[in-house]
Amino acid sequence: MRTTVLVPVEKTFCDAHLAKNGSQEEATESLTVAGHAWDLCLEHGVVFTRYLMDALGVPGQPEAVPVAAAEESVVVAEADHQDDTEEDDVTEVEPEVRPTVLVSGEIPGYEWDDAREAVRNLGYEVVGRADANTVLIICGEGAERATKKLQDAVEFSIPCFDARGPGAFRDAVCAGEFKAGDPLPEPVRVDAQAVKAKSEAQAIRDWAKAHGYTVNAKGPIPASVRHAYRVATKQAA
Repeated sequence: MRTTVLVPVEKTFCDAHLAKNGSQEEATESLTVAGHAWDLCLEHGVVFTRYLMDALGVPGQPEAVPVAAAEESVVVAEADHQDDTEEDDVTEVEPEVRPTVLVSGEIPGYEWDDAREAVRNLGYEVVGRADANTVLIICGEGAERATKKLQDAVEFSIPCFDARGPGAFRDAVCAGEFKAGDPLPEPVRVDAQAVKAKSEAQAIRDWAKAHGYTVNAKGPIPASVRHAYRVATKQAA
């Protein structure tokens, strides 16, 4: 004989579903925080577990460092490293100053760029106007047309290397040095300043030394000394 017995069954529903829309979803786990317990279904159990792990970290593992704090610690570490570097590197390394060279005209047997590259390979910088570091003027064919460069050579007392002779430039490059001492070409366009430049520069140096000014035997003459010389010579005249 078969008998049917009705036994009451207690079911626990998910508090998250009940709070959201009143639906009844069977709970499979519970969450307890600060003495309060909530029954949750599998879906909400995963959602709230991930939220707590993101906010508080995984129990038993080192505490997560917030991103902002981590970036701040990196900046502080870099600043400390820079301070240590500044303390260690007391001596500053000055940049290398290479002597400069004027190249005027066409170098026989060389293209324009090739000739200048050969000069650079010997440790010089090729410039268009002379300065305090200019040590040589290399004159090729047509150098006499470069009046400004020749004027600079006279003004700064720069020695000349005549590259117009057969193989002169090539031999100097192969030897690794330019032996100066050749006369400057006569400029095609000669003005009063170019003619008087060398003699005036020497006269200024002689006058400056006689009157207590300090000037170098080579290189540019300070404008203040030039002005003083011209005022003095004008008054004397």
